[in-house]
Amino acid sequence: MLFPVSAGSYPSPNMSARPAPLPAYSGRPWVRDADLLARLDLLSEQIDFALAEIALRRAAYQRACEEEAAWPWAPVGVEVLSRPSVAQALAGELAAVERLRLWAQEMYWLQEQARLRGLLR
Repeated sequence: MLFPVSAGSYPSPNMSARPAPLPAYSGRPWVRDADLLARLDLLSEQIDFALAEIALRRAAYQRACEEEAAWPWAPVGVEVLSRPSVAQALAGELAAVERLRLWAQEMYWLQEQARLRGLLR
């Protein structure tokens, strides 16, 4: 299979406009089946921990919001994020959600690879 490589797509002046051959896929997996399944098990544990961390971070965020609400002129809505403790708690929760998203994305990709190899249904 050949894909065209044009000179305008890269800043290098030495690029050719003719098609460039890509190496053929040999069909051999680079990762052993046992390693793939072990990584899937590890990711399922990581996702469980991430879900627990999100629950704890959400509780910390809610607690920080409640503590800040005890002030006489407590900010409401988005203004509550001007308080450092609330902003840090929310940042921690969002970081945990991002880790969960990355691990879930990797797990989805690995599950697809395992299905293609016939390891999963």
